[in-house]
Amino acid sequence: MPNVVRAVGLITPIVLLTACSMVAPPYSPDVDNIQSLKNATTAHAKIGAFESHADAKNPYPVPLRANMMKSPVGDSFGAYLADAMTKELLMAGKLSPQGDVEIKATLLENDIDVGVANGAARLSARFIVMRAGTVRYDQIKSAHTQWDSAFAAMIAVPKAREEYPLAVQKLLGELYADPAFLEAIQ
Repeated sequence: MPNVVRAVGLITPIVLLTACSMVAPPYSPDVDNIQSLKNATTAHAKIGAFESHADAKNPYPVPLRANMMKSPVGDSFGAYLADAMTKELLMAGKLSPQGDVEIKATLLENDIDVGVANGAARLSARFIVMRAGTVRYDQIKSAHTQWDSAFAAMIAVPKAREEYPLAVQKLLGELYADPAFLEAIQ
């Protein structure tokens, strides 16, 4: 019995250390995304509610093998997406907090697969643009990214964490590439 107690005493700290919580990297605006917004010459918008309801396709926090990744903004990746769009609109000179055009979104899928040889992220969100209470745009946009991964968690997990903002950049890039979205924010 003393050997069992000693084994449990040795294993418990190791198990607790392997199930760590980490924070996603802060979002860095994408130059191409900013340029796409700048090209919409008369566009201006404010950021409304960005929601994220946890479910199987949109867990919070996001599991990365035995680790869990949380958003550095608010308490959801919906807040992370709102922060990302705010930064890009601001850098493009298109953020108008008192304007009558409002962008809202609901994060529908936020899945990261750390993988053994390849990692992948799959994101999708429903974006809505309102002007004076009228819906001008309502569509779902998706993005899928892949990267080289590894069997070793000490390599694969940090790589997946680093790749997450790039997946968000791609999702926003898909939105900004939609002429109907750019027209809706003008």
